[in-house]
Amino acid sequence: MSARLAVIVVENLTKDYASGWLGHRRHRAVDHLTLEVQEGEIFGLLGPNGAGKTTTVKLLLRLIRPTAGTVRLFGRSPEDPVVRAQLGFLPEHPYLPEALTACELLDYFGQLCGLSRSDRLARAAALLHQVGLPASVADRPLRQLSRGELARVGLAQALLHDPKLLILDDPFGGLDPEGRRQVRDWLLRWREEGRTIFLSTPLIAEAEIICDRVALLHRGRLLACGSPAELAPPTARGAVEILARDLTPQTCESLRARGCDVRADRALVRVCAPASANGWEAVDFIRRSGGCVIAVNPIRSSLERFFEDAVTASEASPA
Repeated sequence: MSARLAVIVVENLTKDYASGWLGHRRHRAVDHLTLEVQEGEIFGLLGPNGAGKTTTVKLLLRLIRPTAGTVRLFGRSPEDPVVRAQLGFLPEHPYLPEALTACELLDYFGQLCGLSRSDRLARAAALLHQVGLPASVADRPLRQLSRGELARVGLAQALLHDPKLLILDDPFGGLDPEGRRQVRDWLLRWREEGRTIFLSTPLIAEAEIICDRVALLHRGRLLACGSPAELAPPTARGAVEILARDLTPQTCESLRARGCDVRADRALVRVCAPASANGWEAVDFIRRSGGCVIAVNPIRSSLERFFEDAVTASEASPA
């Protein structure tokens, strides 16, 4: 089998910012970052707030210039018009014209992309349907939309010109568990369509579920890179904790038979569903049985523990 194309190639990427009185001190936001993203994979850049993720995204897009190092997209400069035509981008905080509706916004961006009017209308309608934004919402000014609805508009905008590479800065930000699940489903679907997806997020458990490979970033430095299974034992991957109420004894017994750990805490019930039990099927079963699901959270994953250990080792070692 032939090797896949390296869509993103980053070598010794470094970004310094001036700080202090008169800019005499330097703050290093990204420190000699080297990585590759292969064609057709979902690649996650993970780390806490302030790790350098958004700075890295801006460097990939050449929205800011590096202090040192190189970035190649599809083997070319990020500034090459041929490359930019194949890019779809969702910033961490999209700045969208609040007076426009979602339909008007997509029509405007479609004109910038050179799409014909018929293509713009068809693409906008298809994408808004795909991201689950009904016409009643798409025809309202953006200022009236919730953050979750704006995130859907932003994703539709990023896909409008049918790009080969999607760069998404914190696509899970501000979304509830159901919204995050929907985004995961869309990302997997877009990968199946042949797109390459580069995303940044502080939500390690979310990325662990869908990413083919991840890079762990801390204070601008790469701590580790590989698949979740390579970086940490996969025993806890996909496991979720469900907080629910109004569960009958029969429902609890059925959940235990499915391999879940069920514990009552006064009026609340905690259901820990391992990956083998498929937590989302357990959620659906609870709802069908008349129970009320209050919250669903990924169980602290092995990749999170690996990241914490890597940070501790990094802090202990000399610079």
